Order: sequence, then C-alpha cells, then structure tokens
Amino acid sequence: MINFMSPGSLRRPTLKTRIGNTPGTGWDNNGKQRLSHSMFDLSNPQGHVQRYDSVSSIQSSTCSIQDSFGSSRSLESIILSGDERDHELGKVCVHMRYEEAVEQVWITLVKCTGLNVYTEGAEPPRIGVKGVITMKKQVRFKSTVKEASADTLFMETFVFTLNLEQLRSSALVLCLQAHAPRKRTLGECVLSLRTLGPQETQHWLDFRTHSKTRVCHAELQLALCFQPVSSRMQLHILSAQNLPTSSSPLTQSFFVKVDMLSDGRVLLKRKTKVMKSSGGRVQWEEVLLLPITNQDKNLQLAVKLYRSGSVRRKHLLGQVLLGFDSSSPEAVEQWKDSMTNPEKVVTSWHRVSRP
Repeated sequence: MINFMSPGSLRRPTLKTRIGNTPGTGWDNNGKQRLSHSMFDLSNPQGHVQRYDSVSSIQSSTCSIQDSFGSSRSLESIILSGDERDHELGKVCVHMRYEEAVEQVWITLVKCTGLNVYTEGAEPPRIGVKGVITMKKQVRFKSTVKEASADTLFMETFVFTLNLEQLRSSALVLCLQAHAPRKRTLGECVLSLRTLGPQETQHWLDFRTHSKTRVCHAELQLALCFQPVSSRMQLHILSAQNLPTSSSPLTQSFFVKVDMLSDGRVLLKRKTKVMKSSGGRVQWEEVLLLPITNQDKNLQLAVKLYRSGSVRRKHLLGQVLLGFDSSSPEAVEQWKDSMTNPEKVVTSWHRVSRP
C-alpha cells in the first residue's frame, strides 16, 4: 500500500484498483476478508466495475498511485479562440441507482456523444471523465482514458458504500478531460442526487465550458403563492442543500437576500435570518411578502444565497432569478404556474448560478 499526497488543496491518501470479472473483495474492521455480494449484480458482464469504501474512497483490489481530482496545478482549462467558445462540448450518459439493503450507490458511466474536442497538436484526442460526489468528505473516481470519437463508449460502473441521507443533499459533478497532447479539463456537468433511489435512472447531461474559478453547486428550495386579492406574492424560502464546505473548524452560516426588480431597478429588498448549516444543509422555512399584482408582467425576483463570515463579511454564492424573463426554464415554469393559478403553492428546487 502506497500513501500518496496529492499536490492539490485537499491532501489525503488515495488508492486505485480495478476489478475485472472476479467478485469484489474488501476487509472488515477485524482485518478479515469479506465478499461484496453486489458484484454479481451487473446486468452487463462486459462492463467495468470499480468498488470503493465509504471512508476514503479506496478501491478494494490491486493499488496504484492516482492523482487528486481537481488539482489546480495538474489540470488546466482549455483555451478556445473565436467561435469555438460557443460550440457545445457534447453530452454524457450516466445511470444511477441506490441499493438500500447494502447502502451502496451505483454510478454507471455509459458513453459520451457529440464530443467537440479541440487539441493543440496532431495527435488524436484522448479523453477521460473524472467525477466527484460533493459530500463533506468528497468521494472521487475517474474513468479509463479513451480515444475521442462521435460516440465514446465507457460502460464503467463505480460502487460506493455511502449514507443515503447524505447523498440526497449532495450532487454528482462529472468533468471531461483531454489527455493528449497534455492533460486539461474541457468542461463539466452537474447532477443533483436528491431523487436518488432503488430504481435505476438514466440521465443525459450537457458538458459546459470549465471555469478556473470555483463553482458553487448549491440548490435552493423555493415556493411561490400568488394572492391577487391581497395584491401580493408569498415567497417561501424553505431550505438549501449541497452547500460549500470549509476547512475552518467553525460552523458556517448562510442567509438569503431577495431583490424585487423592475426593468433592472431594485424596488424593494427582503432578507432571511442567518442560519448555521448542518451536513451541508440549511432550513429556513421563512415566508416573505412581496407586493405584486397580475398586471406586473416585467417584475423579477433575484433570490441570492450568501455565506456569512466573521467581522460582518458576506460572500455571494449565487442567485436564482424568478420571472417570465428568467434564463432558467425551471424558474420560468414555477413563476408562470404560480401567476396563472392564484392561491396555489408551487414548490421547486433551483441550482444557484453566478449573476
């Protein structure tokens, strides 16, 4: 067993294994070898399976050194020029399910399609996918490296023993990486795990251009209730999940600030209480009353999530823009449903984004 210290910001031992056609094995707390029965459960015997434990994301067979996911020194963002920046990078297909009896999450990386990969040399592009589950103690994995094509098939399954409640307040982040002529991160996509369950689900995710700045993957649960008789909108700030963690031993605090906008002008502001997070989640259950009539077609609500620091410092993590002109389809649908169905409480989850 070789201890490897990553050059990245998160330093801990990481070990890598691969399991072929033989059943997975592991070790219990007494040092005895045990058999993972779930290894016989694969519907595709030709698929590639990797198994990890829940503490250190260690695969359970032959070990080799693996670099840390997301190292800022080993990975670089691709630099595109001209119209290349506007091109879609492609999609990835992933299957998800959770086996409650053995507390295992199964992640099957199926394939990447429609890849639009640019390289700086004459060598054919080689790609791989790195993943992370954004729990407090992040879980990482990576696929094999393959030559990029219109349909790059992976069919690799990763199995982790993890708590379901923690998983449902987290997200799965997949990063597309080029490995030739040099390693760099091309794009990433995010999948919320709040609906994870025993039924296997298929997801097609679009890769977005990778940003060097740290991206917040937090989600806000909001509810709207339009009351035309009172000429007001009830905005329920319910909860937030998948909040960013900190190396500080102090408990982090968060609050939500709401700006009501008309043609870009701020009409009024509202704010929730500052609440401490627990397990990457915050519960507010606050109701904000906003004066709105059914004639106000151009109004928007900017719901901003902040992290509260010491000495009155605050840091904007991202926002959700509610209204007919929002760039988020979920936000537009929630606003439309609420305005056309008075007195109906419309609840939805939204991923925050940078304004």
